[in-house]
Amino acid sequence: MSLINDMLRNIEAKRPDDPARQSLQREIRSLPAAPGGAGRWLIPLLIVAVPALGAAALHANGALLPWLGIETPPPIAAAPAAAPVVAAPPAVVLVATVDTEKEPILESELRLASNLAVLPLPAAPVLAVPDPVVPALPVVEAAAPAKVAQAAPNAPSGPVRIEKSPVLATPRDRADAEYRKAENAIAAGRHADAVNGLRAALKQDPSYVQARHLLLRQLLEMRKIDETMTVLEEGLGLQPAQTGWAMSLARLQLEQQDIAAADRTLARSQVYAEANADYAGFQGHIKSRQGASGAAVAHYQRATRLAPNEGRWWLGLGLAQEADGHLGEAKESLRRAMATGTLSVELSAVAEQHMR
Repeated sequence: MSLINDMLRNIEAKRPDDPARQSLQREIRSLPAAPGGAGRWLIPLLIVAVPALGAAALHANGALLPWLGIETPPPIAAAPAAAPVVAAPPAVVLVATVDTEKEPILESELRLASNLAVLPLPAAPVLAVPDPVVPALPVVEAAAPAKVAQAAPNAPSGPVRIEKSPVLATPRDRADAEYRKAENAIAAGRHADAVNGLRAALKQDPSYVQARHLLLRQLLEMRKIDETMTVLEEGLGLQPAQTGWAMSLARLQLEQQDIAAADRTLARSQVYAEANADYAGFQGHIKSRQGASGAAVAHYQRATRLAPNEGRWWLGLGLAQEADGHLGEAKESLRRAMATGTLSVELSAVAEQHMR
């Protein structure tokens, strides 16, 4: 290594582009010719020194390439770095320490190092990436023991006692329970208890149709007509579409000789019984009892259209037509009533009597 440094130092001293060295060369004079014996060792020395000199020239950062007739390659222009978004951090200078005890540095190497120009390294490009924003975590303050004690001053010291409250049943559930009790009472022959239980069921759920049906049956069997009519009226007030209740109430009212009440009861639910032949025939009978022959004819005609093979409605139509003055139509209606073959003995005798 020291040999290469000496050679580089000698070559650097011979560069003609240094004005100081050119002036020194003018002062140099030719030495007298060497004795003849010196040529014997000069040629081998050149053979060894020239290749070493060329290798040193190639590794001397291109400084000696012009001397060897080789053009120095143009420096590669570094691409312009993008404009930094974030300020570049200060450059960090790395200082290499050398252990002088292990490898002593020659004085010639120090002089050579002082003559070399230090080229600055290109700065690393700064990426335009913003620093990640870390959201601030909420600061949770630990509650002091005194505050915790104040938050629950009445906390029980013993085991927690859980009280269970029964879920309230719906009105229909309670009505069902009363209905089952009434059925058990009927099976045991306790009809009074059954009536009380069915009334309790209807109190819980007045729209309970089955409970009302069973209560009406029990009251009729016990011949409690007034109570039966009251239960029917209450039911029709809530559910006027129950045409069976309307006919039962009108029949009881007719037995009580309250024909007007019976007519009102049937008229109230008539809209729900337009397709019921029995309902229409019963209305015709009520109108005939009232002396309204024309209205009776209309109800009986609807009944015969709905049930053309029912002799009772033809008989009622013939009697209503006769009372209304339509004798020819009345006889035809009476004849058709006899032709159905559904009249009882008593009704057949009535038809034959009016046909004469």
